[in-house]
Amino acid sequence: MSSQVNGMIAYFGLEDWWLTEFEEAERQHIEKNGFGDASLTQGKITATSQTAPGLIRAMASFWQPTAEDVILIERLNIKAKQLTGETE
Repeated sequence: MSSQVNGMIAYFGLEDWWLTEFEEAERQHIEKNGFGDASLTQGKITATSQTAPGLIRAMASFWQPTAEDVILIERLNIKAKQLTGETE
């Protein structure tokens, strides 16, 4: 995965967060196991019924997490809460 981010991440303007919050290996792991679809960072999305918080929650819920994945899932959920204005 390059630093050029497209797909759903770009559609919602989450590129900086995606690139700074997660290391390369984490991004690959989330994309492969947590989302399972190249549209997360590839292609041009012109419209969707998805919301940014919904997308992030989907990224956090698609896989059966290992103990190490729980930390990634927590970080994703924190961002989803920030976007919706929820408090911890």
